Amino acid sequence: MTTMRPLLFTIFTKTKPFQCLRKTSLHQIRNSSYESSKFLVDVEVSTKYEATKIPEEWKYVERILPPTLVPEPQPLPEYQSGWKPQGDHKDSPYFVERSRNHMMPVYLDVRQRGVKRHTIIKKIQGDIWLFEKDLRTFLEDLIKPKPLRLQVNEFARKICINGDHVNAIKYWLGEKNF
Repeated sequence: MTTMRPLLFTIFTKTKPFQCLRKTSLHQIRNSSYESSKFLVDVEVSTKYEATKIPEEWKYVERILPPTLVPEPQPLPEYQSGWKPQGDHKDSPYFVERSRNHMMPVYLDVRQRGVKRHTIIKKIQGDIWLFEKDLRTFLEDLIKPKPLRLQVNEFARKICINGDHVNAIKYWLGEKNF
């Protein structure tokens, strides 16, 4: 052990660590502060462009741009997907407004890792209590032995129903042409 120590000492003192790894031909310039960095002399846009106001040329640009609004669906007697457009309900006491994508606002809220399921109907206008009464009679006929628990939020214009009844409610709303 004592003979190794002087030998190791001579090896480490003669060669500096990492000296064999450093190459003298590669130099790195570090700009460590604002004052030592170079000034930007010429800042130009590398892509040349030309602005035009000719409508014939703008039609190609407008094809690429995304639409700002969801377009109104074309009126057809029947759609292949089974989707039905919203009917006109001016004389009805209540009304369920469609979402901006023309879909029925019936949602499933899943909580506690799938244990609790709630069906939520949003955007109800008009007499929400009469809507709740009609909906209750439809759902109680559908699920006879179970009690039905509903929560009406008149201020938020929505109804929360305990359980997964999304498809049944969408079918019922479609039959009523909402």
